[in-house]
Amino acid sequence: MPDPLSSRELAAFLAAIETGSVQGASEALDLTQSATTKRIQALERRLGVTLLVRGRQGVRPTEEGMALYPEARRGLDALALAEGAVAGRRAARPLRIAASHTVGEALLPSWLTAFRAELSGVHPQVDVTNSPGAVAALRGERADVGFVEGLEPLDGLETKVVARDRIVLVVAVGHRWATRRAVNPRELAGGRWISRESGSGTRAVAAAALAEVGVDLEPDLSLSSLEGVKRSLAAGGFALISELALEPDLGAGRLVAVPLKDLEIERSLTAIRRAGGHPQEQARRFWSWLPTVAD
Repeated sequence: MPDPLSSRELAAFLAAIETGSVQGASEALDLTQSATTKRIQALERRLGVTLLVRGRQGVRPTEEGMALYPEARRGLDALALAEGAVAGRRAARPLRIAASHTVGEALLPSWLTAFRAELSGVHPQVDVTNSPGAVAALRGERADVGFVEGLEPLDGLETKVVARDRIVLVVAVGHRWATRRAVNPRELAGGRWISRESGSGTRAVAAAALAEVGVDLEPDLSLSSLEGVKRSLAAGGFALISELALEPDLGAGRLVAVPLKDLEIERSLTAIRRAGGHPQEQARRFWSWLPTVAD
């Protein structure tokens, strides 16, 4: 079976006929004359015929070239229409984002407001989930851009750190630790840990940091939302929560952050997308717009 005709070779052939010269074709295609000539010659070899006659006045088609010209023009026009149809559908599709809770609730709303002010016609579709859920959405092509905050393997995904965050010890105003200058991490074993669900990036990072200093804890209560965790603190217990997500509550005095003695739990908040491929235009521009934080 013969090789299919190359659209690049056909485009060079058509441009030479329509401009009347190889130089004109090269300018139209933004190529060197050598590259244009090579493409035309490759097409002639593929078909086994001479398509253009070169002279002092430029080029003119042979009989075979005249026969090929209208079919080649129709073929490339049809290809351009097909590409335009696909591009139109991609552009019309919403910008699909899968974000972990901290990013989705504390950062993404203001980011999207600012991004949409710069680029009209953007229609984000946001799924707030945990970090494994965001990774799964990217790998399953259900999202164009994701945000994670945990320790998930990100092989095969392009990453960009977009923010830094701290996980802090938080209690209700009336808790016995609320007035302490600091709490030793080992004291946490004597309290009730109210945590997010298994799979939460915040929970995974906090547990790993405590394990490094010899404190192995299991939550006494696991909840699927940050709001649920904060409300449960009123009945006692402590939480290890994102400082970014807590800013309104700390500022209003509804909750108290207490330092952990000799332990800072810091983490990166990371944007992710599929490596390679052809990202949707809105997703490509959003990725470029996102802040970049140096490691």
